[in-house]
Amino acid sequence: MLRKGMLLILFLSLALSVQGQEFAKVGTMGAQFLKIDLDARSAAMGSAGMGLSGDAGAVFGNPAGLVHVQRSSFVASYAPWFVDINLYGASLAHNFGQLGVFGVHFIYLDSGDMDVTTVDDQQGTSGETFSVSDFALGVSYARYLTDKFAIGGNLRWIHEDLWVTDASVFGVDVGLMYDTGFRTLRLGMNVRNFGSKFVLPDTYQDYDNGVPLQDESEYLDYDLPIEFAFGVAMEPYKTFNQRISVAVDGIHPSDNLERIHAGVEYAYMETAFLRGGYIFRHDTAGLNAGAGVALPMSGYRLIVDYAFSNYSILDNVHRFSLRFSF
Repeated sequence: MLRKGMLLILFLSLALSVQGQEFAKVGTMGAQFLKIDLDARSAAMGSAGMGLSGDAGAVFGNPAGLVHVQRSSFVASYAPWFVDINLYGASLAHNFGQLGVFGVHFIYLDSGDMDVTTVDDQQGTSGETFSVSDFALGVSYARYLTDKFAIGGNLRWIHEDLWVTDASVFGVDVGLMYDTGFRTLRLGMNVRNFGSKFVLPDTYQDYDNGVPLQDESEYLDYDLPIEFAFGVAMEPYKTFNQRISVAVDGIHPSDNLERIHAGVEYAYMETAFLRGGYIFRHDTAGLNAGAGVALPMSGYRLIVDYAFSNYSILDNVHRFSLRFSF
């Protein structure tokens, strides 16, 4: 109990360290691709997944959820994002018994080709194009500390290729999950993207009203997008054939205002799933919905998930995940 209490105090202390601003510091952090929910199941539920039971996809939300991997689990996800941006991710986890659950994962964002423009050629430079990309490669670990309390974490190498320059840092996620013992109520917490600043090498030519400055400018350093998340989840209705799970998360990002994420999942025979969710206090995100189906396979379990997300004045987003337990 003492060890569990100390961990909770430490975790909440880390959470408080990301509090303190009263306004949205939008555009002040880098590596924004780390904030995009890759898991189609979670996304369909409004990205409310801190307290949900997990498979290998837990590394993208609350890594403590990896403790629910029974043997081995593989999750692959794809999200065609705005303006022809594509986001890919995959994770693999294996349960080593008393040693805990170990995993590896990657996230990759590709901007696609964009036209090169300059001060003199603002409509393009005769078909010349460029692209930027973000990449994260990580290892994950989770284990039970007691029969009800689990801890997990990710260690990631994060790289941003900005065409004219690039930079890399290491980032850490720390997650907790606690089964309260009251009905099926579970608590989950996560602090994401702790790490050092991105330091871009080289310099660039800046302009003043179209006139180049005499001296080149240095790039400013920038931080990872730290987020603190706390969530609850439970099954208010569960029989042999049917299950309803509900989840609510509170998110505090270091570069924006707090948000509330809420979602629900209906499962029939654990083979067909319907999901819905809503994100409150977000500039554009709101309604989310989706479905999943488990395909019959002898000795294995394969689930295909789909999520639809409405971003108001922006395009709708469709996400797909493939979950394989073996």
